[in-house]
Amino acid sequence: MKKIKSLFALFILLISSSCTSFLDTEPEDFLSPEFFYKNEEQINTALVGIYNKMSDTRNGAPLYSSAYFTFMGTEGDDGLYRKGPERTLPGQFLYNPSATHVANLWRALYEGINLANLMLEKLDGADMDDAKREIVRGETMFLRGYYYFLLVSNYGNVPLTLRSTQTPDFNDIEQAPPTQVYEQITKDMEAAYELVPTATEVGFGGRVNKSAVAGILARVYLYWAGEPIKDISKYQNARDWAYVVISSGEHALNPSFDDVFRRLAADEYDIKESIWEVEFYGNRTDRPRQAGMLGNYMGIYTTSTEIGVSNANIWGSGRLYQLYEAGDSRRDRTLAPFIYSPSSSSNESPLAETAIWTRYAGKYRRSEETFLPKSQGYTPINFPLLRYSDVLLMFAEAENEVNGPSPDAVKYFNMVRRRAFGFPYTDSDLLVPNPVSDLPDEDKTDKVAFLLAVQDERSRELAFECLRKFDLIRWGIYISSMRALSDLYLTATEPSVPSEQARNVATALGMITSRHKLLPIPTREMNLNRKLVQNSGW
Repeated sequence: MKKIKSLFALFILLISSSCTSFLDTEPEDFLSPEFFYKNEEQINTALVGIYNKMSDTRNGAPLYSSAYFTFMGTEGDDGLYRKGPERTLPGQFLYNPSATHVANLWRALYEGINLANLMLEKLDGADMDDAKREIVRGETMFLRGYYYFLLVSNYGNVPLTLRSTQTPDFNDIEQAPPTQVYEQITKDMEAAYELVPTATEVGFGGRVNKSAVAGILARVYLYWAGEPIKDISKYQNARDWAYVVISSGEHALNPSFDDVFRRLAADEYDIKESIWEVEFYGNRTDRPRQAGMLGNYMGIYTTSTEIGVSNANIWGSGRLYQLYEAGDSRRDRTLAPFIYSPSSSSNESPLAETAIWTRYAGKYRRSEETFLPKSQGYTPINFPLLRYSDVLLMFAEAENEVNGPSPDAVKYFNMVRRRAFGFPYTDSDLLVPNPVSDLPDEDKTDKVAFLLAVQDERSRELAFECLRKFDLIRWGIYISSMRALSDLYLTATEPSVPSEQARNVATALGMITSRHKLLPIPTREMNLNRKLVQNSGW
């Protein structure tokens, strides 16, 4: 279904001049400008190379194929990397500027930026239809902006260049302050919005569309509005871009939270809820090799080849479990309520409700994969980059900052809540208060109380989607939240006691300092570019 939908969308968009699916194009990481970028086929191949930086499994798989959601993605208080402590993992706060994952992320993002810069320099010289050219231009500008967004939010001051180089190292370029980087990001993305097709026209989540651009712009402006920059005027921009997605009429919540993630595993698109996602496919036995590690590195532990082997590196936190209320359907999807016992079988052995400290992160389940035969380690499960529920919560938060907890802020907040508890959430349904799911009356008039409600709701809804650390940082509560998580593990006596393994990791979490708000500039880059200045504390 994934290939069919991709091909159908490309046919509509007239992006491809053949019957080749977007996923079936072999990406190029090195393209000689003298002999490439000459026609539409070469442009399409080069574009896949830019996208491919998000799904690449080579060079440490630095982004959404594995490292970003496991070794690095547990830097929030939703869960922890359960194997360790290990001194090279950002998720355990024992790393240094020479850590492999820190270096690989930087390098991959700048490789993507370099490919985007090269594309933008060569695109006008290609022999191709002008309408198709402008769509590619929009996608490329957005991806360049997105890669810079990941850089500035992870590393702070970073070199900013809009021209290509023969190598992606950008030597002898000084770092730009975050405000300047955000200005370029939003400039690129806002220009891209005018050029790319709508989500409905694209028809699947693996390619940039107007809603993806608008939704990510809302996220970018929220980061800009929060710490460390704290330009609160940007809350208005965040509110407005989130509303662009809402008012488009193209999106809606899937009535089933569980089904959102089943679809990611089963190669089914849901463009109404899952607006933008990183695509994975197959079992690594064919080419191009498009499978990732989601469901293995983050999944429910099993050695069963029938289900699909999962190392299950991530445990949810007891804090997250306790945050869910009775009747919230998201809890048992997000935090697996069972283990496979024995691990080589498909037998689901239920966990006691008191066993809250060592539940596996359960959103991404290999049992739901439909591609056969299954690989032992690689999976076709897509990673969600932007969901409609996130957009609704971003709007509610930004609207609250601008206008307080207005009726619209409360409405979109309650829509997410209603879906979680299985209640209807149409406009007419929302006119009738529901005390089980809805925001309490006392929080509807208090700006601070509403923000606190949004903070908790984002954790319940978006856990293990690589957002929590950055949310905590922009709210100014990162250090206190992580130390509180450590204390919770180390002092807990009920309803169950964390395992020794979890307590050992929690000890590392308690060592967090303000330097951990940013990753260090990698040692390799400091050696290559003498103009770089290391982040404070590193």
